[in-house]
Amino acid sequence: MKLLPAKIPAGPGLLLIRSVLATAGLLSSYLSPLTAQTPTAFAALRDSLAATFDTAALRTLLRSSRRDEKAHPEDLSAALRSGLLAFRLGELKADPDFSEALSRFREASRRAPGRPEPWQGLGLSETGRSRWEMSESLNLGSRVGLKALERAADNYRRALSADSTYLPAALALSRIELSLLDTSRIAGARDALRRTARGLAPNPPDLLLALGRLERAAGTLDSAHLAFERYAVIGPNRALGLLELARTRLALGRADGEAPYYDGAGMDDPDARAGYEADLQYLAPDSVMWNLRGLDGQARAAYLHRFWTDRDRLELRRDGERLREHYRRVDYARRNFALTISRRFYGWRDAYRSGSTEVDDRGIIYIRHGQPSQRVRPFIFGAMPNETWRYDQAEGDLMLHFSSGWDSDGGGDLYDYRLVQSVLDLRGAADAPPDQLLLSRQSLSPAYARMLNWGTYGAAGARRLERSIGRASIAVATRSDSYELQFVRKLNVVADLIAVGQRDGASLAHLVFNISPDNTSPVAALGGVSYPLRARLVILDQDDRSVARLDTTFAIRVPAPARRGESLVGRAEVMLPPGTWTYRASVQQGDSAGVVLPRDSVWVAPSDGVALSLSDIALGSGVGSARWVTDVADTVLLAPSASFRIGSDVEVYYEATGAGPGAVYRHEISLLRAEEGRSRRQRPPLVTLAFEERSQTDVIRSRRTVSLDRLKKGSYLVEVRVNAPDGSYQVRRRALRVTDK
Repeated sequence: MKLLPAKIPAGPGLLLIRSVLATAGLLSSYLSPLTAQTPTAFAALRDSLAATFDTAALRTLLRSSRRDEKAHPEDLSAALRSGLLAFRLGELKADPDFSEALSRFREASRRAPGRPEPWQGLGLSETGRSRWEMSESLNLGSRVGLKALERAADNYRRALSADSTYLPAALALSRIELSLLDTSRIAGARDALRRTARGLAPNPPDLLLALGRLERAAGTLDSAHLAFERYAVIGPNRALGLLELARTRLALGRADGEAPYYDGAGMDDPDARAGYEADLQYLAPDSVMWNLRGLDGQARAAYLHRFWTDRDRLELRRDGERLREHYRRVDYARRNFALTISRRFYGWRDAYRSGSTEVDDRGIIYIRHGQPSQRVRPFIFGAMPNETWRYDQAEGDLMLHFSSGWDSDGGGDLYDYRLVQSVLDLRGAADAPPDQLLLSRQSLSPAYARMLNWGTYGAAGARRLERSIGRASIAVATRSDSYELQFVRKLNVVADLIAVGQRDGASLAHLVFNISPDNTSPVAALGGVSYPLRARLVILDQDDRSVARLDTTFAIRVPAPARRGESLVGRAEVMLPPGTWTYRASVQQGDSAGVVLPRDSVWVAPSDGVALSLSDIALGSGVGSARWVTDVADTVLLAPSASFRIGSDVEVYYEATGAGPGAVYRHEISLLRAEEGRSRRQRPPLVTLAFEERSQTDVIRSRRTVSLDRLKKGSYLVEVRVNAPDGSYQVRRRALRVTDK
């Protein structure tokens, strides 16, 4: 009888056998003893196993490999195969904590400590274990998984100690150390990659990229620049190379970083796009990020250029300054305010939740606003490490408190500084001596001495004020960014922007300012002395986009140096379109003395001649006013302040456009009390000057003098009303203060 071979039915058993045989085929090329080609074989085997998803087949092969290990203890190849099989099981969650892979690679490192592959395998396994630890919610703490990453990095270093040219370990070491954000470890990793670079010639592009990033993280920007320059030439990802080169040049303050920055932004590479967005997320609002993600190519580069140029002009700086400062701040923050934790827990005293996993709240504020004007880092017994930053700004100072550590209210970590509203919210503040806690901030504000020394009600009021300042400062600081001009000596300047007059058919605005001689330095000049000055002005629309700007230098000449009580008066003009605008301005002498003026607004009347329109009201007197010669050669006095002494004569000047030549217009100039909550009818004019005037052209230029000898000290309004023959009229008002000084 002829025996026929048994037919094995298809099913899970047959699929398992086929899977085992197929996987075994992948291993057949790597069963030979260890040779000089082992590093290549190790990487190839790992890549081959990455295509295998059958955990049962992998376990079968692992058991077979373990038998080979025992049968041939001198054979490193079997130990490495076992480690890689166990590692793949860990990746497939069959051994989620990678314990088997760690065990196998430790055995391999014991057998051959002078080979790089066992240490590479240990690094891979520790990295996998770190991911598992971080994913487990039951693993408590803020540094979950970081110890495993540190062990992984140490194993990669051991691999490079065994073979400094072992590129996989060098690249993995760079990735891990950069993710750890621990500046105390960066220098060692950088030195290890430098040795790798010296041993590999020519340097592979991936090594140049990794080395450059470590050099920059270690603060050696010049060396990073060299690595990125070479990568930008030979690297496979030119857009990413240009971004890294730009980041480094800009952090060094180099203007030649702008070209690669915008060139890289115009390339649609996903890695580079992610890098640009990551750099911008620290300060750009959601609307900007949303718009940026919707743009490609040169449109994206143009959007970024407009974004940074708008900020340059808002801060009265030259184009490109804000971009360079941003990358200097980012570099500084990453090296000084890095978050060396893997989890952030919040409590009710945390006044802000940035969501950043890279820098703490100090880093966020530093990137947004730069170096604080004053920084206090006291030691207070009982309190966790803390500090307070004060920013002196033209539009209101900011007071920001940061606290590390934790307390009974939850949240926080010793390595994580958080914003809090008040010094009373610092971690451990309840256990600190009140006098030490409050007096440690005495140099920042007198409110802290009041909180300590005033009575029950006074101290309570001071505490409320201090908390409200902290709350408002956090709201402003975390929703805005700044790069305000800073000066060692502050000039005492009073200024105003007055929109009156025309030139070449366009409306004029005059920046008029009055400077006290304190902190100024005269320069000898023919016939007396000269005060060289620089004035900067930017006009902004409702989106803070620049409409017009001015940056001019000039000298105020006087017969002798100004004395106390005297002042220096200057004027600069700019042409503006009609509309309501805000503006920022600064006045300075040299680089060390100056002031940034608070933001203010100006309204520019239409000058199209279609309808009657009234300009600003210019006030002036013989003392402390600038002189402006109009387009018809009249001299007009422009005062930078609305304050005038009792009894003085004030010149009132205004222009009305759109008038009908030959028509008669009635003018009324009135002085009213500035009383809030009362209507015009409830405030009868104290003084009224009325007259009629025939218009010679389509522009009415009117100048009258009003005496203040009947007015008392106080606040008033100057009201100008021009009535047209057809019954229409235009009204403008301007504040006026009468003083006894």
